[in-house]
Amino acid sequence: MHKVITVGGKIIQRAVLAFMGLAALVNFGPAGAIALSMLVSLAVYAAAFGFKFALGFVLLLLAHELGHLMASRAVGVKTQGPIFVPFIGAALALKDVPVNARMEANIAIGGPAVGTLSALVCLTAYLWTDSILMLVLAYTACLLNLFNLIPCDPLDGGKIAGAISPHMWWGGTIAIGLLFVSTHNLFILFIFFVSLLRLWRGDYGNEVYYDLTLGQRLTMLWWYVGLLLVLGIATLYIAEILR
Repeated sequence: MHKVITVGGKIIQRAVLAFMGLAALVNFGPAGAIALSMLVSLAVYAAAFGFKFALGFVLLLLAHELGHLMASRAVGVKTQGPIFVPFIGAALALKDVPVNARMEANIAIGGPAVGTLSALVCLTAYLWTDSILMLVLAYTACLLNLFNLIPCDPLDGGKIAGAISPHMWWGGTIAIGLLFVSTHNLFILFIFFVSLLRLWRGDYGNEVYYDLTLGQRLTMLWWYVGLLLVLGIATLYIAEILR
């Protein structure tokens, strides 16, 4: 019973801190909101995990979002952010709507691509320095980006799947549902319901938006599978070291 009360107290504390951070962002402009959200996240993560890991973790999130930012600019879509929310992550707001699934997928895959690169950088730093911090950050980056590649809405994997085959959303929804059953994480439950809503709306029936050539679909599939393989192998390698 004491354990349940302690865990519940921690959840409430984190929720309050996240809410306070969001409320503070209302009074700042875009640049100030980005900086403040990063500082709030850094402070919250530092309180929970220590400053060094918190700083590395926030930088990993920033690298992921910069990947989306670079990809969006490459396809000509304006963005706002990123905004960081403690224990949820970070996100960019698109000012323009993608014209088709290919454009949406190109923006989505930019985050995991740079996120994968950041994981490899951390792993390389560990191999050079034997820093356990770098190893843990590399493992964290691998898990975060693997999770983000699950093919369900609103994760990046769901947007990428739309350019390969929207029917992948069914597999992603089942996967995220099973993940909730094993973790009982409320954030994962929220993602599961959002994914169910996407399936219920039946967006894949929009033939114009998802009208891509076979070559375009295969190119996106190649990138998607490639990222999964690199992250998967790196995760298994790091897990063996951590044992």
